[in-house]
Amino acid sequence: MNDLIIEIRNVSKSYKNVSVIKDLSLNFAKGKSYGIKGYNGSGKSVILKLIAGFAFADSGEIVVNGKVLKKDIDFIEDAGVFINAPEFINSLSGLNNLLYLAEIKGKITKKEIENTLKLVGIYEARLKKVSTYSQGMKQRLRLAQAIMESPDILILDEPMNALDRDGVELVKRILKKHIEEGKTLIFTSHNQDDFTDLADEVYEIEKGAVSKVNIS
Repeated sequence: MNDLIIEIRNVSKSYKNVSVIKDLSLNFAKGKSYGIKGYNGSGKSVILKLIAGFAFADSGEIVVNGKVLKKDIDFIEDAGVFINAPEFINSLSGLNNLLYLAEIKGKITKKEIENTLKLVGIYEARLKKVSTYSQGMKQRLRLAQAIMESPDILILDEPMNALDRDGVELVKRILKKHIEEGKTLIFTSHNQDDFTDLADEVYEIEKGAVSKVNIS
């Protein structure tokens, strides 16, 4: 059986005539975790945007579960995504923000959202306006948004950013459980420990080229 869930085939992407991704080919399998590293502005987030369907490749194609992005489907399906710290509606509570987002697909109930808020550790603040949240609480809310519908794929840009030590350990436990359930994780980080703790494979992007690196 073919375990590949995402295939990147000879993809290139430029912005303002500057090449960010050059002829990238990369495969992601079901039930595995992948880390992407690189300096600020190297293109880590661009790779995630291309996989999620938030950006168009200049050439090549990306296939998700046999469907070609921007041809068969507009955006990746059955995926939880946060890239570049998506913002919420500050005047609404954390709970109402997630209820609003859940209406798009209509897959989960209020109870399931509340259980997710308990899981990420901000249930007690669920009725407070997001404007009152610390950066760490917002990061936990972003994770709740990504995982609340139990997607098969998680695509997370710096998921441990702005978290204290306890928050980092909590998020890692949640992400490890996601992988143990046979699902796929693709994430970026600046912290080598995150790759050591979470990733089966790590890739580094530099000057538009991506190479596999040793994490042992």
